[in-house]
Amino acid sequence: MILGIDIGASYTKAVLFSGKIEKKLVIKTAFKPRQAIEQAKAQFSEYDKIVATGFGRELVTDADKIITEITAFGRGASFIDSSVRTIIDIGGQDSKIIKVNNGKVDRFVMNDRCAAGTGNFIEKIAQAMSLTLEEFGNLAVKSDRPEIIDSLCVVMAESEILSLVGQGKRSEDIAAGVCDSLIRRIDGIGSQIGIEEPILFCGGGALNPGLVKSMRRILGEVIIPQDPQFIGALGAALSL
Repeated sequence: MILGIDIGASYTKAVLFSGKIEKKLVIKTAFKPRQAIEQAKAQFSEYDKIVATGFGRELVTDADKIITEITAFGRGASFIDSSVRTIIDIGGQDSKIIKVNNGKVDRFVMNDRCAAGTGNFIEKIAQAMSLTLEEFGNLAVKSDRPEIIDSLCVVMAESEILSLVGQGKRSEDIAAGVCDSLIRRIDGIGSQIGIEEPILFCGGGALNPGLVKSMRRILGEVIIPQDPQFIGALGAALSL
């Protein structure tokens, strides 16, 4: 059996794979990737080999193979649905748009310089609105008239939101507008390589129903896999 580990900046995900997923685990990385790696491995005693991916992949010193996140997501998504042409991963600290053709990565583009296109943007705004991420996502889903949030900077977006609150705008419309803002950012980044259907939305962002609704409103129909945050770890395991 193969243990695939995806060490992300926010969370470390692990999948035990033997033709199918036998077990999966997610642990908060919390600026302690080495500790998260050891905690993850301690939960899986029955694996034969390890494949690592993610920003902290080089820290898995006993890995039998190390692959890039792009390769891992391409393999994982294509295993879930071989018809997928575009993979959109919204993680805590970066986002990736990956074009695949018959399961092979064709082109990709990343947003890892600005929080505006990442899950961190949603998390910061939710905190500013005194909401948990779950509350924020559930609130955004209730809106049918999202407010327009133009700012791509977290600080400026907070000011814009405070102004909307002062105008008496509904919280659900503001939350939906924040989700739309992030997806428009993703759409703009993806235009560099062209976003084609079928689209698979994965990463922790795909667990947010507000982002899912915004993506379907702006980009059209998207595939949401079961346990979307494990696509990278699954792809890592599939590489052996």
